[in-house]
Amino acid sequence: MTEGAFLDELGTILDQPGPLVRGQSLGAIETFDSLGILNIMALYDTLGLEVDPQRIAEAATADDLIALAGAKLQA
Repeated sequence: MTEGAFLDELGTILDQPGPLVRGQSLGAIETFDSLGILNIMALYDTLGLEVDPQRIAEAATADDLIALAGAKLQA
């Protein structure tokens, strides 16, 4: 999956009008809650990753979520 596709999926998961952008704050997104975190975990699962929900909850920006995906994303 490309980084752009990942950001697009995050936007969809978090019910945003478009994709998230690099550096975007997650704190202002109302749907970045426990249900949103579970859905983000499912997205990581499609990449073959198991990410602790606490690490997702601690993410402050979209960049933090990208970093958790690491090498699974293509530029």
